[in-house]
Amino acid sequence: MNHQRLRLATAISLSCISLSAWAAEVTFYITEEGSAAEGVSVNLDGQRKLVSPQGFVSFEMPAGSYLAEFSQYGAYIGEAEFELDTPEDTADLYVEVLGGEAIAETADDSMATGQISGQLISVETGGVISGARVSATGTDVGVMTDDNGAFILDLPRGDYELTVAHPSYNRKTVQANSMPGVPVNLSIQMGMSGNGVIEEVVAIGSYVPDTATTSERDASAVLDSIGAEQMSRFGDSSAASALKRVAGVSVVGGQYAVVRGMAGRYISSTLNGSLMPSTDPMKRDVPLDLFPASVLGGIDIQKAFTPDLPGDSTGGAIKMMTKGLPTDGSGSKLSATLGFNTRTTFSDIGGYDGGAYDFLGIDDGTRELPSYADSLTNGGRDSVNYCNNASLCLTPEQGVELSKSFTNTYSVKDITAQPERGFSLSSGEMYSDGQGSYFALQYKDKWSARHDGQISDGGKSGSFERSKRNTDLTGYYVFGKETDDWSVLSKSILLRKTDNTVKTSEVFDESKDQDNESVLLQWVERQYLGQQFSGGFYFNSTSLTQSLNWRVGFAQTSRYEPDRRQYNYINGNILPGSLERRFSDLTETVVDFGLDYEAEYMFSSDVYARFKSGLIFNDKQRDVNMGRFGVLTLDSSRASQTGVLEDILSDQAFEDYAYAVTTLTTSTDNYSATDSLLGGYFTTELEYHAVTALAGFRLEEAEQTLTYPDAPEADNELSSSKLLPALGLTWRVTEDFQLRGSLTQTISRPGLTERAESAQYDPDTDDLLRGNPNLEISDITNVDVRGEYYFSDDESISLALFNKYVDSPIERTVIEGDGSAVDGFTYQNEESATLNGIEVDFRKNIYDGESFSTTLGGNFSVIDSEVVLSEKSAQLEGTDTRQLQGQSKFLGNIQIELDHFSTGQSFTLLVNSFDDRIYAVSRGALANEVEDGRMTIDLVYRYAASDNLTVKGKVKNITDAKVSYSRDGSEIESYFEGTDVSVSIEYLF
Repeated sequence: MNHQRLRLATAISLSCISLSAWAAEVTFYITEEGSAAEGVSVNLDGQRKLVSPQGFVSFEMPAGSYLAEFSQYGAYIGEAEFELDTPEDTADLYVEVLGGEAIAETADDSMATGQISGQLISVETGGVISGARVSATGTDVGVMTDDNGAFILDLPRGDYELTVAHPSYNRKTVQANSMPGVPVNLSIQMGMSGNGVIEEVVAIGSYVPDTATTSERDASAVLDSIGAEQMSRFGDSSAASALKRVAGVSVVGGQYAVVRGMAGRYISSTLNGSLMPSTDPMKRDVPLDLFPASVLGGIDIQKAFTPDLPGDSTGGAIKMMTKGLPTDGSGSKLSATLGFNTRTTFSDIGGYDGGAYDFLGIDDGTRELPSYADSLTNGGRDSVNYCNNASLCLTPEQGVELSKSFTNTYSVKDITAQPERGFSLSSGEMYSDGQGSYFALQYKDKWSARHDGQISDGGKSGSFERSKRNTDLTGYYVFGKETDDWSVLSKSILLRKTDNTVKTSEVFDESKDQDNESVLLQWVERQYLGQQFSGGFYFNSTSLTQSLNWRVGFAQTSRYEPDRRQYNYINGNILPGSLERRFSDLTETVVDFGLDYEAEYMFSSDVYARFKSGLIFNDKQRDVNMGRFGVLTLDSSRASQTGVLEDILSDQAFEDYAYAVTTLTTSTDNYSATDSLLGGYFTTELEYHAVTALAGFRLEEAEQTLTYPDAPEADNELSSSKLLPALGLTWRVTEDFQLRGSLTQTISRPGLTERAESAQYDPDTDDLLRGNPNLEISDITNVDVRGEYYFSDDESISLALFNKYVDSPIERTVIEGDGSAVDGFTYQNEESATLNGIEVDFRKNIYDGESFSTTLGGNFSVIDSEVVLSEKSAQLEGTDTRQLQGQSKFLGNIQIELDHFSTGQSFTLLVNSFDDRIYAVSRGALANEVEDGRMTIDLVYRYAASDNLTVKGKVKNITDAKVSYSRDGSEIESYFEGTDVSVSIEYLF
């Protein structure tokens, strides 16, 4: 908000200072106690204007004699007379407020030379930047910064665009005005190329903020950036909700990104440069809802491959960066949030008896596998038998104790959904020696539900309800030190997200003339625990700059799903064989190491060369432990099948040997896996005048192994060695317009889950997912072209074209088989896939006034793909070609921003739309299941009540758009999620 206000004030003062052909100009520079005066207004010939935060106020007037009156906070403090002789005349008045009185002095020579001075500071090191060229666009005035990073420009009266260039840093433009006698001193912070830092320029006499647009403009490849301020403005609570605002990006299931029509296996995700482990055994995607906006400093989405990225960055590389050390000083922020949903809050939803710490998202042991069952069955991996031979079978006493050891909780009961609530606390401190720290804590508890759920597919029709309680816990701590020559940072991260889900459905199967009722109780804890160390050494000279950056990361992710309970009733009778209690625990540990060396040489003011090379080592260790338990009917004469399940499976029923618990675990359910990657890269970037060329390559060696302790015959491994070249070219046609293009080679490796023979089940649909150990690596050729025009530092429009050809793409397809297995899915290398697309992205300030400004932004994408299926898949799916799964043909976003300066209020209207996309492929002549496209509208409000207090409001999914799925144009499933309304208060102290 302050940035918008300062930018507007600067634009007004600069536009007023510029010469006019029809009116004379007068500019007042008003100070008090050596700095810009506050609360002063100038009344000139009936026009009253408030002084800008930099101390300027300007008028355009016809020739004549004038009397200017000065007021401060509404009280008269003085006046000044002056004359404008001709329409081409200018007048500068210097006004100093002393003891409540305005004393004015008029400058005689309006064409006198002013002086703009400043110093360049590195964002990464905090040190000065020497050897950079600072020049005034449109003039021949330019200087190099000295060893202290300082520069001085003597310029005639007027406003100027300064260009700052250095081979090691992003090129920057700064607006500044030169006035005789006015000390304009700039402190310019510059970030190293490609690091995605959101920078800002602090100036006395002028202020123009750098934005994410600057990072995109100066990047070596096609890049879209989302800064922390943008996420805050848009009300995005996580990385997932922020990414759907980006051109060509959609988010499936509220968690997983699809970039340019390509899903998780074609996307790399990093956190502070380190590759991410997985928290989902069903997907190789990183669930982006796990990363709250409160700890994110920004997100870069690089859509064109460069050798410093992982080799599987085909659709794009999602580079998440957590917050670093504060810029200066110290401060703390406390916020609280309260929200409700128009359909869910205070309504009756499904629930069941849980543990004492459910409100924290931590199971207290209520759901964990009973110790007796664990020891007796080896975690469910050993088969149990009920027979007369005690040496081979369970004794009756053991069987009863095993059965009774499980909690007897199955029934769903109505509970009242509570309002959303949450709080966060953050604090940072920076010391004069470059040492600092920052920490953040966050808690959120939110209830959601799918309402009016309807199913109508294949002769089955009915209704369903699904409710979910989501609890988030976040802890984050940064400590480090930055000097001119080196820096070191330690980042500790704890992210927890727990989902407690209840789903019930009542479906009539016309072909079987049966009423089928199903119940699902599911508790899932996802956690990321990471420790990252990073730093660098910097060696600067007049023409040569070198840096050596390093990082070491240790992380552990887990997905803990204790006591997942699912069962069915047929025509009111329980099916004992349908009951399954599943206990699963996935743990993945990763060690990540990276080293990057960069040397940049300035041959002259027009020729730069950048050499970059690096190494990466990443090793993942995954352990999947799973135990499945079901119920056997031992004596049907004593086995009741009606009523509530707690009564049917009572202790008495087990003691009467009517029912007994058994194990259902298969030999491949438990496995261990390793996924190691060793890579190195080298790239050269040469900048000559308006052209920058990039050439390089990446060499990656990878190996996957899967080991099944209960089925060693299923053990398998996959190794590869790939050389991936990249070529890129950027042509800055003018200062505001540039063209860029690239030709690159990337790959797609199968994920561990896609090759694992362990039977997994989709958490939403419970469909069987079985891996294919024979999967091969896909090779991809990428062509990217983008034109970019920049109206200003934060206004731009771009047009991008891209083509991708995939050899042997990995796609999810139906399983070949009979019976219940035909309802499952597996993975298969298809023949080929081709993808073409076009993206338009824009942002423009459509009105800048004294009291308010309005900005319009948005993006549109059109993506077309075709997968040529293998002979086997074509036979199973009943077609030779189809589009990529999860890919929408049309994507769009619109953002309208309104800022009202005097009241400190801002409004942001957000519209997001995606087209139909394949949700699941189908067998034979049956058409694919499609998630129907929809549009959602959000409104975000912000009120800066004071320098310390801010109030925010958000209305999400205003129209309560229906979520629906269809097959061949006919709706087969639908539900509503309601409109979310939340209010939060932030207090700085």
